Amino acid sequence: MSATKTTLPDEQERKTGRRANPAIDGPRDNTVCFMLSDGEKLAVDRLGFCMNITRSGLIANVIAEFVMASNGLKEGREAEKRLAAYLAACRQAVKQRGEIAAKFVVQERK
Repeated sequence: MSATKTTLPDEQERKTGRRANPAIDGPRDNTVCFMLSDGEKLAVDRLGFCMNITRSGLIANVIAEFVMASNGLKEGREAEKRLAAYLAACRQAVKQRGEIAAKFVVQERK
């Protein structure tokens, strides 16, 4: 007896894997790696907890606006304003959830 595999028509068109997405909260497939001290990593993790966003999403938000703000053109000034607004939102989130984050997000023991 031979086994046959049937596929549905829509399964043939389905794409898998990473996909391009320019949205800041979209999937990412371009990795940038850098080192953080244990304390810095803990601080980023706690801030991510407060903002309800992943570590990489938080860093991507900051870096994307920072790079755009570095050019002195009109778009750069607008990005600088968005970066300042994001910083204000982060401060507000830490004010509201910082104590909870300190309890739930703890440094990994080695």
